[in-house]
Amino acid sequence: MKAFIRISTICCLLISSSLVFARANYIGYSGAPGCMGRCASSCHENSGGTIQIDGFPSEYIPGETYTIAVSHSGGSSIKQFNGSCRVGRGSEDAGVISAGTNTSTYSRSEETNGVRFSSNNRNSGTFDWTAPVGGTGEVRLYVAGLQGGYGGQNSTLSLISDESMTDIRDESSTAPSRFALKGNYPNPFNATTIIEFALPEPSHITIEIYDILGRAVETLYEGERQAGYHQVIWNANSVSSGVYYYRIWAGAFSETKRMVLLR
Repeated sequence: MKAFIRISTICCLLISSSLVFARANYIGYSGAPGCMGRCASSCHENSGGTIQIDGFPSEYIPGETYTIAVSHSGGSSIKQFNGSCRVGRGSEDAGVISAGTNTSTYSRSEETNGVRFSSNNRNSGTFDWTAPVGGTGEVRLYVAGLQGGYGGQNSTLSLISDESMTDIRDESSTAPSRFALKGNYPNPFNATTIIEFALPEPSHITIEIYDILGRAVETLYEGERQAGYHQVIWNANSVSSGVYYYRIWAGAFSETKRMVLLR
């Protein structure tokens, strides 16, 4: 009997040493590469969880924002979950996750843009994911969650999204049929963001940046551009975090869009 107890104890210690646990208060355990493991598994593991993800696209448009829903299709409420999005099969963050209904984000060295419920024992919640810049390629959303108590049901999910080839730069090999200003990407962004626009004819254009009070921050571009699809990059290192607006003038055409700088 004593030998059996020692063996069981060693088994649990070995599993614990791999940083794989089921704790409602843990963060950084989404199952993504480079994280702390999966919050949904332990030496008391009980698979068969019913946590599900809705709203994560099979193809993403660079810079677009998607609302992702976390819920369950049966069994106990979700004790807690951890989630993060990575480039390909690697550990680099893909896009930006922002908190939504019943959720909050967290940052630690192993998972710098993670998301979880803002409190334990929820049936559902949402968060926003802003897709990364063009050229990123395949990304994966990792979610691991626990239902019920310490030995409750576990779900470990990995969803794949490919970069869409439908983009303002690829709509046609000829000049666009109308003036257009596209949403910047990424948005929210840190340091730099890309602004794309379309010109159906050669035009003198001006692109200016304004703060939330309507004060001019920077003239990003002023000059002549040929008909076609174009992009400019704003480097925002000289300004503080906050909401900004960018506006384009091209002949009689003018349009304004909103962006968010997060440090």
